[in-house]
Amino acid sequence: AAFVAGNGTKKPTGFLAGPTPVTTADSGRAFGTLQNVAGGQAAALPTSLDPLYDMVYGLRARYRRNARWVGGKLVYAGLRKLKDTTNQYLWAPGLAGAGDTILGKPVVTDPNVAAVALSAKSLAFGDLSAYHVRLAGGIRFERSDDFAFQSDLVTFRCIVRGDGILVDQTGAVKHFIGNAA
Repeated sequence: AAFVAGNGTKKPTGFLAGPTPVTTADSGRAFGTLQNVAGGQAAALPTSLDPLYDMVYGLRARYRRNARWVGGKLVYAGLRKLKDTTNQYLWAPGLAGAGDTILGKPVVTDPNVAAVALSAKSLAFGDLSAYHVRLAGGIRFERSDDFAFQSDLVTFRCIVRGDGILVDQTGAVKHFIGNAA
């Protein structure tokens, strides 16, 4: 979760954090609403592909080749309903084992990306190879026969020290931030 949305304070800086340029819902684009089940808040989602094209072509050219969409399932539920002027769905479902795509780019669902909400970074597009993870030291695996002795349990823990950051914060990943509809 921290590698996706961490703020860098005692945890990695996630690829959704930082000064990466964003695409924001504004009055100049067509947006619809999707109810946020958890908070009951309505937030904007695109009702056309225009903001998604802004995200794609907002990336530096070298990152577009390996870029992918990263979002939560509610974002994709809303985007999957987008239709063109001939009433054809714009989402391309994967056939014969191929993955789903939006604008020809793969779609990845991650539960750690924020749900649709006001000012939430609910959709990202970019080349995640620009996100670097560093593990410091090895993995420490410990066992305690004493911690839960009264419950007749043996307790194990695994400790890993790591950090992460988006190396190119100016053009490798773009975000969509929902505003009030």
